[in-house]
Amino acid sequence: MTNIIFRNLDAKPLNKILSENGFSNRAIRNLYKKSLIYVDDKLINKNKKINNNSTIKIIVPKENLDYEPIYGKLEILYEDSNLLIVDKKKNLTVNSKGQESLANHIAYYFMEKNIKSKIRFINRLDMNTSGIIMIAKNPYSMSYYQKQIEDNKIKKIYIAEVSGDFLKDGMYSLKIKYDSDLKKYIVSEDGVMTKTKFQKLYYKDNISIIKVYLLTGKTHQIRSTLSYLGYPIIGDTLYGSDIKIDGFKLNSSFLSFNKFITGEKVEIKSNFISQEIFDFL
Repeated sequence: MTNIIFRNLDAKPLNKILSENGFSNRAIRNLYKKSLIYVDDKLINKNKKINNNSTIKIIVPKENLDYEPIYGKLEILYEDSNLLIVDKKKNLTVNSKGQESLANHIAYYFMEKNIKSKIRFINRLDMNTSGIIMIAKNPYSMSYYQKQIEDNKIKKIYIAEVSGDFLKDGMYSLKIKYDSDLKKYIVSEDGVMTKTKFQKLYYKDNISIIKVYLLTGKTHQIRSTLSYLGYPIIGDTLYGSDIKIDGFKLNSSFLSFNKFITGEKVEIKSNFISQEIFDFL
């Protein structure tokens, strides 16, 4: 496991430095409690003012894998010491029990690369949805990226394909809940609020290609909203499509975010969408 090492530019309290670099208050307390912070190679157990250009080192404890390692080809889109981003193929579950999953493949990769970490999924996709998945390599980056998602600071774009000419461009705020009888999510006044924006990119051969912006990240949000609007995703028979194919036409296509610690902007695109579609993004 790689420890987290960075320099502070200005003299200021250590708590402020850590907070500015993406550490939560809870994480900072635990770092002091577990003696995991070093400044210029000296152990620090409480908040104090740090000189400028000091080296701050956060010890990342080694962890055991929490999924069985099973080899599977990974399409790696991005990797640094705190984060792994892969392109999930359709018909592969993220981490469901009782079947081979993306989590098993990542566990194998972590074992092969000697990454001593649990598997922490920052986002998830349905089995039949392809595209971008983020995995944190330590609890600190996990906390940072989860907060980024909660604060809507990570830009996520999906591409969906529906039958017919899509005429419902716009922002939709809908409450959805799980219906145990129908075994799917439906729009309901006593549901959880979702916010989704749709924009038709083009219409060709009776198929509309739609760009989808997620402003919330609820289970089946895109699928249930498009079904409610009368445009179920092609192949998504659970939500009303009358076309049966292998999987369905939904892809997590584009992601932009600021990196943990450095704040550097990163943009990622899925390889499962054509250049023609990507040019519209």
